[in-house]
Amino acid sequence: MMAASPFVIFGAGGIARELLGWIACCSEAQRARFRVEIFFSEWDDCGTRCHDIPVMRVDAYRGPAPRYLIAIADPAERKRIAAMLDGLGWMPETFVHDTAVVGLNAAIGRGTIVFPYCRIATDCRIGEHVIVNSGSGVAHDTDVGNFVTLLGAVSLNGHVVVGEGALFGAGSMVYPKKKIGAWARVGLGSVVLRNVQANCTVFGNPAQVVDGRKVR
Repeated sequence: MMAASPFVIFGAGGIARELLGWIACCSEAQRARFRVEIFFSEWDDCGTRCHDIPVMRVDAYRGPAPRYLIAIADPAERKRIAAMLDGLGWMPETFVHDTAVVGLNAAIGRGTIVFPYCRIATDCRIGEHVIVNSGSGVAHDTDVGNFVTLLGAVSLNGHVVVGEGALFGAGSMVYPKKKIGAWARVGLGSVVLRNVQANCTVFGNPAQVVDGRKVR
């Protein structure tokens, strides 16, 4: 029988399976709190099992309102799904892996996932439904908006401001005091030395625009 408020993961792909594995590496208290009852999906894997945990659609669920995390890399999909689940009365959790280091006065929003060996420094603000993947670092006084995705080993230096829904490829870096606009994309391994406009894609070292917009 399920607990009164089960914990579930939306998504059954790579990020979701990584999250399941990292939960298994945590303390007994964390494992108990985040024991995964169900993976939810909207895709063809519904009706299957992922690591012996059932995968099902939201409209097939008949249990009590669960606690959830959305383990999907795409920021726009996370925003859409979060609105749907919140409308159903489901409750977003916040997961910070035992090996992550969180500094003084750092705020981490609901629905956010912080993977192993990440560093969230003093006086940072991490918004809601953010993914901070393994080995990433967010330096002091940085403000990360809702639904942002930091893939592995991203480095945001001090006083960086990141708008909603931005996505950073693995190994990318941002120079201090720069602004990354909402829904921007920073390519794999890129080094950002200037502000990046909203909805803009940049790539390279130094990062240059690859979709026709200017880097300011």
